[in-house]
Amino acid sequence: MCDAKILYECNRFDLKSKKSIAGEKKYYLSDLGFYYATNTDNRINYGLVMENVAFVYARANNYSVSIGRIGKLECDFILRKDLDYSYLQICMTIMSSKETEDREYRPLESIKDNYPKYILTRNDPAQHRNGIIHKNMPDLMRNGELF
Repeated sequence: MCDAKILYECNRFDLKSKKSIAGEKKYYLSDLGFYYATNTDNRINYGLVMENVAFVYARANNYSVSIGRIGKLECDFILRKDLDYSYLQICMTIMSSKETEDREYRPLESIKDNYPKYILTRNDPAQHRNGIIHKNMPDLMRNGELF
């Protein structure tokens, strides 16, 4: 399926040891039409859909994409372009509860370098916390912004 460009493979990367984690991969669809065609119970997990869209958007803008692991925490994406890095967390909303907000910020706050860190949500009002950039994902893509 990867050779046919239906799925994209995304490796995991351990930020503490600075090594790829063998055998632990995620796969993203090249076209979400496959997801909607096979979704027979009409329940859509918008968080996963947004994560898939962000992955394809980053790849389309020539980023190398990995999933980050920081101890037991996971950073949705580590993006690399040339010598620059950035980190992404994708979430439908962080406004539903303080626990949700903390869960999304915690992996980015535990990364101790100075590369940009982003939280992308669907339509939450932007907020600032510990230098992490909170953006509206549809606006970011509509404006052609990069990470």
